[in-house]
Amino acid sequence: MRTLGGWLAAIAAALATLACDPSGQVYEDIRLARLKVGESTEADVRKLFGAPHSVRGAGDGKGLVYPLGPEGAHTLLIRLGADGRYQGREDLLTRANFARIASGMKGPAVQSIIGPPGRTQDYRLKQETAWEYRFNDGAETRMFVVMFNAAGDVVSTAVEEDPRRTGGR
Repeated sequence: MRTLGGWLAAIAAALATLACDPSGQVYEDIRLARLKVGESTEADVRKLFGAPHSVRGAGDGKGLVYPLGPEGAHTLLIRLGADGRYQGREDLLTRANFARIASGMKGPAVQSIIGPPGRTQDYRLKQETAWEYRFNDGAETRMFVVMFNAAGDVVSTAVEEDPRRTGGR
């Protein structure tokens, strides 16, 4: 006879399995479960996610960029092959992509790597602007911040604690 804890653990394991793609990668958005590699079309993607924030070249196909939620912790690049069929997805908000952001880059170059910021903040006295990206860092959310000078060049980047975890905004 199973205990209540045993039943709850079994249910949790079953739900966790349902929230993963066939390779075992956790879905950033459950709508992704409805897309099938090599079968779903661009029209299927747009029906589920709407118009993308931007479209970019990706290999011999293209990528549709979808920031999830206002200040969400994921920005998806949905990859489509030359035939217009779904080839998979990538979360752009990763430490590996953040490491590609370098001093002197302009805003469009930053967005081509990690997508649009969740929020911007102007610091007039310093004549700088911060672009903020909330992202999942293991089991916790953090903020990636890109600082631009008045000329629009990246001057610094930082990974910070998510202020929402401590009662901030």
